[in-house]
Amino acid sequence: MSGLVVRHRTLLPHVLTLLYGLAIAFASLQPFSPWIPPAAGTPFWLAAPWPPRFTRFDIVANLVAYVPFGLFISLTPQRAAPRVRAGLALAAGFALSFGLETLQAYLPPRDANAIDVAAHAAGALVGGIAGAALARSYRVRQKLSAIRHHVFLGGRLGDVGLALLVLWIVAQINPGIPLFAVTFDPDQALRAAVAAPPPPDTAATLIEAAGTALQLAGVGLFLALLLRERRFVGGAVLLLVGAALLAKGGAAMLLLKPAAWEAWLKPGVSVGMAGGLLVLLFAVFLPRPAQVATCATALLASLLLPLVAGDVPSARAPITLFNWRYGHLLNFNGLTQTVLLVWPLLAAAWLFALAGRPAWGAPE
Repeated sequence: MSGLVVRHRTLLPHVLTLLYGLAIAFASLQPFSPWIPPAAGTPFWLAAPWPPRFTRFDIVANLVAYVPFGLFISLTPQRAAPRVRAGLALAAGFALSFGLETLQAYLPPRDANAIDVAAHAAGALVGGIAGAALARSYRVRQKLSAIRHHVFLGGRLGDVGLALLVLWIVAQINPGIPLFAVTFDPDQALRAAVAAPPPPDTAATLIEAAGTALQLAGVGLFLALLLRERRFVGGAVLLLVGAALLAKGGAAMLLLKPAAWEAWLKPGVSVGMAGGLLVLLFAVFLPRPAQVATCATALLASLLLPLVAGDVPSARAPITLFNWRYGHLLNFNGLTQTVLLVWPLLAAAWLFALAGRPAWGAPE
């Protein structure tokens, strides 16, 4: 029996495909108004005068944006030849891009053109080729599958939880929004970026610290509940926070003005992270039903905090904080803001489903 290979079915690529596709649609169609039909006699956007307006940055950004989508699509079939996986990714990327570009023709703030479709399709193909190579490597695929099912909850519930965790990490990459923040004063950050810092505001600092602590404790408990064994919690939380810091730090060096980055790690954020880690240290030893209740309370409280403090707006990052002024930053800001506000609700729904599962975390 030593040669027996345990095969695990997973829907993680399917869930990631759905979430990432929704994110692409959101970023492609915001601000969702005004919807105006093209003027009479206007040709279909594919028949517009050539060449369309574009920049090299547009091409690179559009290509890179569709690489993960192509990767996830290529991993959805359980068994398929590499060229089938790559072809499926190309077809899906082209279809999604063509549909969204067609809708953009009815949004005057957006510009639909064939070069965007070509860049999107090329990005999906690159991701599809990478996914096909990964699927073809039996040893790597088995190793990743074993780690996933040994460390994290199995089944569809575990797949959805992992996808939500990936979604949260991606939203944290935005360098214009402080780590773990659901509340953020962009005007204060902008003033700090261009002038002397304002006098310290104790109330704002406490609110900022509370928001950071609630987010860190909530996300940390979410990760702890997603793990099969408690012995993995400490290293997993440190890895999660470290990965988010590294990703945000790298993005900040590329995109943010230096003064804005220097003003990012404020006392409220530092105190909040320390408090959140302290709460998490004790919460992971609670019974699992108590962990579920604590996690949901912390996440929803962080979401409701802006309502308690009316002078502190929801998380958003003004384009003036960035070195680059490309329109893609506006789309990325809007997308990450929405994810940060919606994620606690999605996580609470997942926790509700988890609480209804008896003996979760037990080996299958």
